[in-house]
Amino acid sequence: MDLLQGIPTEADTIEYTTVRGLKLTLPYLCPTHGVFVTGTDTNVGKTWVAAGLTWAVRRRDINACYFKPVQSGCPEEGGRLIPTDAAFAGNLAGLDEPLELLTPVALRLPLAPAVAAREEGVEVDFRQIARAWWQLARKYEYLVVEGAGGLCVPLAAKNFLVLDLIRWLRLPLVVVARAGLGTINHTVLTVKAAQQAGAPVVGVILNQYPATPSLAARTNPEVIEDLADVPVLGRAPQVQDLNSPAGREQFWEAMDQVCSSLAQAAQSYAFLKFMVDG
Repeated sequence: MDLLQGIPTEADTIEYTTVRGLKLTLPYLCPTHGVFVTGTDTNVGKTWVAAGLTWAVRRRDINACYFKPVQSGCPEEGGRLIPTDAAFAGNLAGLDEPLELLTPVALRLPLAPAVAAREEGVEVDFRQIARAWWQLARKYEYLVVEGAGGLCVPLAAKNFLVLDLIRWLRLPLVVVARAGLGTINHTVLTVKAAQQAGAPVVGVILNQYPATPSLAARTNPEVIEDLADVPVLGRAPQVQDLNSPAGREQFWEAMDQVCSSLAQAAQSYAFLKFMVDG
């Protein structure tokens, strides 16, 4: 049985204009509860945070699942590309879904997905992403979706960016950022770019926060909140060994606190949006 078959008959198409002005016809996606996790750049720790949030939401007796529509840089095992981020998140959050469902588009080359797809002679298939989305949305109450790199990473051709994926999925955004020097500029630019494109930002998570923070790490949260006008939801700590019981306990405790902050921020955002929109 093809795990990616079976879009319900309700799945129509929509006319979509990318942030760069290209008009596309995309599959309609059913609405669902969830959050989109992006980063200020690559290797900032989005997968750890997305996996941790999935675990923390599930811990609250909410039927939640991780989803990463596209991953590049996937190793091959037995003739099959393995989406390592989905494998990691599934293991950490206790999921038993097939990797092909958690990440429907896997690419071999460690490049931006659109570039990797071009070099491999394939296309990023929006319908494949939509089929996986429909299956997960019908089964789960809440989806934690992880992007690829930062907001302006091209996912398909040069005109469909991560920003477009966020707008297509219609989920609020959490930005994962570094803790130390340099993060103010990257974080504020990311938040403002998302807001300008119409993607609501619920807050920022500072990742790999050191046990003994520098002066920059200690002062960055306040400055980010002031300039970006969104809350810092928490600080995910540096964990030397996530496979050790002590490391997992430290990480889970931090992500549990972040999840509580995220819930409060999302409720506040929803209330304010209701007041503005009527």
